Amino acid sequence: MIHGQKITLRAIEADDSFGYHHWINDEETNQWRGLYHPTSADEAATWIENQRRKSPTELSLAIDIGDEHLGFIGLREICPRSRRAEIWIYIGSKSHWGQGVGQDAVQSICDYAFLQMNLNRIWLECNPEFAPVVKCYQKVGFVEEGRLREGYYRDGQYRDTCIMALLKSDWEKNRGRK
Repeated sequence: MIHGQKITLRAIEADDSFGYHHWINDEETNQWRGLYHPTSADEAATWIENQRRKSPTELSLAIDIGDEHLGFIGLREICPRSRRAEIWIYIGSKSHWGQGVGQDAVQSICDYAFLQMNLNRIWLECNPEFAPVVKCYQKVGFVEEGRLREGYYRDGQYRDTCIMALLKSDWEKNRGRK
């Protein structure tokens, strides 16, 4: 388990598929991700099972506050040689949006990645139009490194994708300010 200020990151359990099935079928929850499509309970359970499998190149965790499950976060494409990974997050519980839960989860997994996994770089792709997500990453210390022009398709048009990253050296500087 990884403890943040508000949240706990824990191993994903089979029962987490119930919340995921509800969230992934909610159009509002997925509007900025370009992911919305109806998903069956079996498909949700399969996704959960895939996340639970141990892999040297992935770390997937559930996000909780107390006994309440809010979403998921993880690192993928973990490369020990280059000491880098891609971060992803999914907060499905709309009642916790805008309360700093995502920022706490991102900060907590980055702390773990830099201190315990000895990573040097954590990067991500995000939708630059989704200001709350961009702000969340910026507050943790991520900086925009560039854009993939017309990187994804949503609402009948191609849109850019933002590439952001946090280096261990920047993370260490940010920790000194807190």
